[in-house]
Amino acid sequence: MFKKAILFISIVTITISANAQNGYGGSYTEVGVFTGPVFFKSDYGERGSFENFEKNNGFTIGASYYLSTINNYQGLQDNFKLRLELFYTKADFKHYGKYVDATSTSVFTKQLRGMYGSSSFTSIGFQVEYYPFKTDDYDRGSSFSPYLSLGPHINYVSVTSKSTLGELGTYITTPQKYMGGYRNGSMTIASLTGAIGTRFKLADYHSLFTELRAQYFFSDWADGLNPNKAIYSENKSNDWCVGLNLGYIYYFN
Repeated sequence: MFKKAILFISIVTITISANAQNGYGGSYTEVGVFTGPVFFKSDYGERGSFENFEKNNGFTIGASYYLSTINNYQGLQDNFKLRLELFYTKADFKHYGKYVDATSTSVFTKQLRGMYGSSSFTSIGFQVEYYPFKTDDYDRGSSFSPYLSLGPHINYVSVTSKSTLGELGTYITTPQKYMGGYRNGSMTIASLTGAIGTRFKLADYHSLFTELRAQYFFSDWADGLNPNKAIYSENKSNDWCVGLNLGYIYYFN
């Protein structure tokens, strides 16, 4: 699935770049900055719990560079933008829900309540953005320009896994489920990112944009936890996150 997605994105990217370099139409570039909250679906907390999804959160801040083609509204390539981006994400994690109920005095509950961690990563990659209503919204388009996007990223991830009871790794501090299933340190993880969003034109050469972005990691270590899937079937999915970004874009050529 990942390889097929990369192949499709690469073909579209080559098409955009090739048309941007030839003399049949033209090209223009843009730069942007963005930030917003991010929410993680991780191995902290009960599977399917919205409370864990809502409270295991953080923020993203980043910058992007866009390459687009202009072909006098005659070619399909006018509907695409190539977006290169670099962003930083930081999130903190704890266990929430019924298994850490404050009224429980069991050892397991105390161990879960004591666990906490974080994940921070720098992500670099690209997305291909598709605009159903063309891309040149600076002097001929409408105020709103909705789009869909998809692209691969490489993430340089740093994770911490700790406990208020002491160092993890002992039967006093660590639930059996997470013995051998936690990590501290850095790693490189690939991901696939998709978004749905829209631009809003402020004036010629100036736009705001907002987007709902999802990022799927091809690893279950992005949050620092990864219980044995053969034993704990509820841990069957890799980590992923959803973010809501607000950004500003400036057009130049």
